[in-house]
Amino acid sequence: MAAYWDTSCVLKLYCRETDSRLYLGRIDVATEPILSSVVTVSELAFAFHQKELRGEIGTGAAPLLFEKFSNDVRLGRFALLPFGEDVQEEARRIASLCYACDPVVPLRTMDGLHLATARLAGCNEVLSTDSRMRQAAGLLGMKLG
Repeated sequence: MAAYWDTSCVLKLYCRETDSRLYLGRIDVATEPILSSVVTVSELAFAFHQKELRGEIGTGAAPLLFEKFSNDVRLGRFALLPFGEDVQEEARRIASLCYACDPVVPLRTMDGLHLATARLAGCNEVLSTDSRMRQAAGLLGMKLG
């Protein structure tokens, strides 16, 4: 079964972070495109600029990294799943479940949309470095990568 990649992990493919090697290693052995949401496109655009602003990547690197990601999308390295009413409905179900737990899983909007997309795509594994998203994925019975 396919794994779903949260933006936090896709970002590590383009910006060197302490655990980037782990995710690059997964890509090296992948036989299928990386599954993620179309919202990853916007999230990456903001993340690249934030990293540039903080000095984590060089000046002018944000648009270059975004172009590299865009090229990878065009080459089929990514399968970006659509965002529609079905994702919104599933996200509302996930929000109800997370906020009804004791203790509450304080899942954020974008993380809920990613998890909804992953569930609708039939993914049984989620790759994310976000602790709340990982907690919610576990609650939903998804394997954590």
